[in-house]
Amino acid sequence: MPEAVPHPRGALRQLGTLTRRYVRVIASDRGYLIFMGLLPIILGVLIYFVGNEQGLQGPPGPKSNGSTVLLMLVICDCLAGAALSVRELVKERAIYTRERAAGLSSGAYLSSKLLVLGVIAVVQAFILVLLGVSFRKLPVSGSFLTSAPLAELVLGIAALCLTSMCLGLLVSALVSTSEKAMPFLVLLTMVQVILSGAVPVSLPFALTATAPARWGFGAVASTADLNNTSPIPGNSPDRLWDHTSMQWLTNMAVTIGLGLLFVLLTYVTLRRMGPRRRKG
Repeated sequence: MPEAVPHPRGALRQLGTLTRRYVRVIASDRGYLIFMGLLPIILGVLIYFVGNEQGLQGPPGPKSNGSTVLLMLVICDCLAGAALSVRELVKERAIYTRERAAGLSSGAYLSSKLLVLGVIAVVQAFILVLLGVSFRKLPVSGSFLTSAPLAELVLGIAALCLTSMCLGLLVSALVSTSEKAMPFLVLLTMVQVILSGAVPVSLPFALTATAPARWGFGAVASTADLNNTSPIPGNSPDRLWDHTSMQWLTNMAVTIGLGLLFVLLTYVTLRRMGPRRRKG
């Protein structure tokens, strides 16, 4: 278990201390390291076997299944991001409460988690894209980075993985035990699948727009120009999939914005766990 912060310090000094401590805790947990290392590798290899030689390129037709490939990429990305963080706050609840009474900054504590887990999330996203789609035919051009569609896919998946990680932290702050956190991991993943826009559903846009996967999938779908290369049968073109720089930037901005919202809600939840001040 991590050692306690002995006395109040400035927020920046606390951030440095907490970040180094968290890195040491993760480095000492070989089981966690192996799991976090193997998860994106296994998922990336599985994604590679989805689809056919057409990959994310080519004219629409019966052989076009780019939407399926990207849906699997997004599902695995959401799962990896949320699994990374869904137990990280609740398992330290007793330590956090005790250190808050000694002057621990909630912002420094949460920021240390975001820094360390954020780096891991970006690495996981890179591995997923590298193994899952980089060895197949890629889009002819990106929406924003027109000459670098692979880099654009990495950015979209990285943003979604970070936001899913932030959502996992929010869940971890709200639940009371680690055991209760795991069912939420399954629930969050399934909800993301349904609301991603890659599955035909009769739900209002205002509801589906609350899901990070809706905008994350929109970003990679825009890169791959799915409205033209792999439209969903029976569905009208999705405006979030438009192959334009403005739409891709909008999808990315909303994905990141949702992540910041989850961070804010997590911070508020952690603040409420602090020691109550006496009146008078």
